[in-house]
Amino acid sequence: MQEALVERLKQEILYEFSREGPPEGFPKFPDLPAGRYRSQEFFDLEMKHLWTSTWVYANREEEMPEPGFYQLWDHLGIQVVLIHGEDGAIHAFENACVHGSPLFNVPDDSHLFHWKEFDSAGNNLQFQQEFPRRKLSEGIFRCPEEGHLYDYTTGRFVGDKAGIPEEKRRIRELRCESWDGWVFINQDPDAEPLLDWLHPLPEQMAMFQGAKLRMIDKRWTIIPCNWKVTVEAFQEVYHFKHIHQKAGVSGLDQRGATMGVLPNGHSRMITPLSKRAAEMTGMDHQLDWRVDLDRQAFGALHDGMAEIPTVNGMTRCTSTAFSAFPNLVTPVSATGMPFLLAWPLDVGTTRFEWITFCVDWGDGPSPVTSDVWRGRLDGFDVVMEEDTRNMAPMQKSLNSPGLVGMPVSYQERRIWNCAEQVDRMVGRERIPEDLRVPELLAPYVER
Repeated sequence: MQEALVERLKQEILYEFSREGPPEGFPKFPDLPAGRYRSQEFFDLEMKHLWTSTWVYANREEEMPEPGFYQLWDHLGIQVVLIHGEDGAIHAFENACVHGSPLFNVPDDSHLFHWKEFDSAGNNLQFQQEFPRRKLSEGIFRCPEEGHLYDYTTGRFVGDKAGIPEEKRRIRELRCESWDGWVFINQDPDAEPLLDWLHPLPEQMAMFQGAKLRMIDKRWTIIPCNWKVTVEAFQEVYHFKHIHQKAGVSGLDQRGATMGVLPNGHSRMITPLSKRAAEMTGMDHQLDWRVDLDRQAFGALHDGMAEIPTVNGMTRCTSTAFSAFPNLVTPVSATGMPFLLAWPLDVGTTRFEWITFCVDWGDGPSPVTSDVWRGRLDGFDVVMEEDTRNMAPMQKSLNSPGLVGMPVSYQERRIWNCAEQVDRMVGRERIPEDLRVPELLAPYVER
């Protein structure tokens, strides 16, 4: 992240502290239609037109280190085989022979998952800290029912093609591209390149040296709410004071939060520490962003954890988070970050994942076995429980016939930015007029 941007963000925080209302001329948002969160018609439009044409996170490159290594990905109603091809690239194929039979049966990984009570209501989550790396034994895809063979780099039929129609001589391949070791897939063959789609997130997150990170932990739970409720819960700042406070005190000051509205529905949020937290950290004031303050601030949490040396002082002395449309939010730190992912199961149910990445530990034992990392992950579970606690009640409110819309404020413009992008990808002409949102944020999008 360039120093000029850091200085600009500091000035934006000062402005946020001083303002007494929205900036002059900023558009007043109409209420977001509640039907966007409960309408089966709207959900079906999203599944057909949005999720089939957007880039979504799939896995890490190091999980497929050499040709023939593969992983399975199972979201959005399709199952995908991610495989390291002989050409050195990661490829993504739908896990289905042209006759419809799966190329792979789902492996039994039940012994790798552990159940944990997630909240006081007894809801559970699953977590995984072992990640087997699988390799094809024969170097080809083999249909277990038909016996047909396919090249795992090209997806093309191998063998005698007599009697095999042309349209059945190749399994379906999805777009598959990487950003700093994170693998993304897209079902749309004509989608723009991943790095163009994500711009400017790769540039602003380059300091985290993603290519040198590694997955250490994966956790997930099921939430009875629409997927957008989950995503949007991490895109507003007002809940900090009420949900994440301890003994009536919050470590962050939501009044100074500054929002970055980015292209394609992406966004950024920087929230300063509260005065009390800044003082306890050793900062002279809330905007005293110095790299060497990090261990003073969070020594109990960071001691024994490898750090990313290029992470700037702003990130170390604030709560910094980025969002990649449609379903990825990442609160970043000097020791790595989780990817928070919301996957739609139906109009009112979401699979919510958080996958944690840290500095690669090489050939040694995973640091997840250390007390410091177990404490970090368990502590983050507490934050996730606080964040997800209200999602089911919010969905109940949205389902009420008496609720026709939700007010959205200037400080919640990241939510509106996502709503506009949903409509663009679905196609505004396809959306019932009473469920559309007007496009208002173009002048405020950072290019």
